[in-house]
Amino acid sequence: MEKSYDILIVGGGIIGSSIAMALSMAGASDIAVVDCDLSGKWGSSERNAGGVRALWDQEVNVALSKKSISFYASHAAELGFQQKGYLWLYDGVSEKKFKGRYHRLEQSGCLIASLNPIDIADRFPFLNRLDGVSMAAFSPSDGLINPNRLKNYYRDQSPETQVDWIDNQVVEEVSLAHGRPTSVRLCAVSTEDEVERFLLDQLSPKDSPRTEIKVGTLINAAGSWAPRLALLYGTEIPSLPVRRQVSILHCQGLDLSPYGMIVDTTGLYFHPEAGTLLAGYAVPSEAAGFHFEFEGDAFFMTEVWPRLAARSSHFDRLKQIGGWAGLYAVSPDNSAIIGSVPGRPNIFEAHSFSGHGVMQSYAVGQGVAELVLQGGYQTIDLAGLSGDRFKRGELVMEGMLI
Repeated sequence: MEKSYDILIVGGGIIGSSIAMALSMAGASDIAVVDCDLSGKWGSSERNAGGVRALWDQEVNVALSKKSISFYASHAAELGFQQKGYLWLYDGVSEKKFKGRYHRLEQSGCLIASLNPIDIADRFPFLNRLDGVSMAAFSPSDGLINPNRLKNYYRDQSPETQVDWIDNQVVEEVSLAHGRPTSVRLCAVSTEDEVERFLLDQLSPKDSPRTEIKVGTLINAAGSWAPRLALLYGTEIPSLPVRRQVSILHCQGLDLSPYGMIVDTTGLYFHPEAGTLLAGYAVPSEAAGFHFEFEGDAFFMTEVWPRLAARSSHFDRLKQIGGWAGLYAVSPDNSAIIGSVPGRPNIFEAHSFSGHGVMQSYAVGQGVAELVLQGGYQTIDLAGLSGDRFKRGELVMEGMLI
């Protein structure tokens, strides 16, 4: 064996980086994080819209976000966290759903203000087309964060004496003894073409160097590629990669910098982004798969502009200046899969966040570190998010997705 690690984290995105920080700060050492793309060109962390909120259907999702938001607020300048709130617009149908959630969210300690259309127009005057809007909910503690700065903060807090970061390598094989991981074989992917080919079709280069690494504990934080890794240690994960597209827009003469995230009745979301406007929309008919194509003007003209123009005359002459596509790793109940892997001692997982990994990442890292090092959760009980819940039929169904 060329190298040996007590803990190997597969996936160096925002979740893997948070776990590495939490483990190292709890005293663990001899940790490695391996990724084919540590820069994050392909990862969901870098293609995230940056929204951070605590409003969820499920209590465990509220708790994960609240703990994370508290941490972000205490490091706001370092992380680019702007606590400018979320505004949710509702029509008659969605208002009934929200009112069913309102009492439970208040009991969870979430701050929420209910606004009627007059209140909306007063506090958000640029929203001057409110046809069909019956009310809004405003959560002032929520806001926007810089995902890249957050990921790099986690990494910077992970001392080099305790954590090795292994770039341009993919896990090709996992060896087990009595279900426990003993070693992994890594394959080098040294060029961008090799990385892309591996991520899209899982073909590792035939002639690239291989390295055998002894491991005691394996943590699957591979995001949309977590199901592929799981097959190497003999388990199946029921989550799927689904594309989400985001447009970057120029809106002449309108300053949206005082505002945070705004979610329309249609599910379109938008917020100010460094002097521009960021807008995203989840197309209901989007097929699962590793699709990274941004559809550009077709996406903007079909899905984004009509919804924005229906809310404000200021959006009549928007111009798209860029955009991107990224992946949600979507679980069957839209909640993350976190915990021990049944039948695989010393293998853990944290993935399939269905779009809310960034906003829950700090608390997830802490929880996984507790489970790995202490054998159980100490602060937030995440047992309900274990991957075997789907076989048990105990889903953690989350409906507040955008």
